[in-house]
Amino acid sequence: MLLFAGRGSAFAESHNSAFFIDKNTLILLDCPMSAFQKYRYLDFNQIQRIFILVTHTHGDHAGGIGSMIHFTQFVLNKNRNISLTVAAPSDRVKKDLTMLLRIEGCDKTAYSLITADQIGESWFRQAVPTDHADLLKGKCFGYCLYLNGRTIVYTGDTKILEPFLPYLRPGDFLYTEASVLDKTVHLYLPDYLPVLQQLTEQGIHVFLMHLDDEREILKQIQGTKIQLAPLYHFRKEIPVRLVRTKISEIAEIKALYELSFPDNEKAPFPLLFAKQYFADVDFLTIYAGKQFAGFFYLVNFEHLSYIFYFAIRPDLRNKGIGSRALQRLQKFCYGRKLFLAIEQPAPDENHYQERIDRKYFYLKNQFRDLHKRVQEGSVIYELLSTGGDVSPQEYHDLIQSFTGKFLYRNIPMKILED
Repeated sequence: MLLFAGRGSAFAESHNSAFFIDKNTLILLDCPMSAFQKYRYLDFNQIQRIFILVTHTHGDHAGGIGSMIHFTQFVLNKNRNISLTVAAPSDRVKKDLTMLLRIEGCDKTAYSLITADQIGESWFRQAVPTDHADLLKGKCFGYCLYLNGRTIVYTGDTKILEPFLPYLRPGDFLYTEASVLDKTVHLYLPDYLPVLQQLTEQGIHVFLMHLDDEREILKQIQGTKIQLAPLYHFRKEIPVRLVRTKISEIAEIKALYELSFPDNEKAPFPLLFAKQYFADVDFLTIYAGKQFAGFFYLVNFEHLSYIFYFAIRPDLRNKGIGSRALQRLQKFCYGRKLFLAIEQPAPDENHYQERIDRKYFYLKNQFRDLHKRVQEGSVIYELLSTGGDVSPQEYHDLIQSFTGKFLYRNIPMKILED
């Protein structure tokens, strides 16, 4: 429902801010400077109106509003007429924003400043007062929205969840902040984790935002249906492309394949190479600029695409290339259910942190935990997907179409029933 320019807390590189588009209207939930630097790369060709809904006036939430007003006035509106409205959750916050925008030197003709009860749009329900920082007491709010037939609750910064619970019903969406480092002004995840889990069991979709330690938070929600807020990727710093693998690239791919996967997870490489001619397989080479960067081995069946193998050269890892390759692949597989299997992170096993980091990588790149285990040979994996659930029958049909009945009967490959 909502997409995020950032989901970090005050001292993160990318501050928390969400957005959505309704017809020709762009709606921003807060606008810190770090988010503005990303929002300016959105496609504004079809946008006629911009709303900025302010939760409170801390700099990591409101610090980019002035720049967004200037950008709209001096860049977007050179040859157009996009209206920009800043919505304060209350009269008291409106007064503070009036002062802020005066300090920013914003032309009063370039924007409208209203209170939330004046919005009058179908996607808006109301501002919800909450408790956050004592020095902003009575000036901190979340929002209740309505999109695609569902209620969307966005808490903003809060140290309590109770004001928002009455608005939620099964099928609705909750975007709530979560902290593991502070419980004085932020929602402390260890205290509220049971409540959030109970909400997911009631059929409410729970997403965490304004995160102060993503890896620790990911560990704490391991095994639950709680997810991290989905980040939107605005631009690509390094051009990454996918091409169908050529014979001349096979030696590099084979060397990377042998280096990247343990022996008990590797199929014979000649078999993988040959299967692309006898099964529905996409063997794709990843290039970063002009250099070979890695590969995807994709097995397809009907509406499913299974990432069998994915590897990036060790010297090119942690540079954003893997994330951009996954974005390219998601476009390549548009309209299909894209999924993969990763080794289970278990605290008492070797490589636990490495597996947690790998899962974190996929979750921040729009994959979702299906909370299903799959056995492939002697290894138990977890399933992640970008396109929804994968049933045992769907998995069975895809694997059998790839391996053939003989290999399928002799190699255990199935989704495990809990």
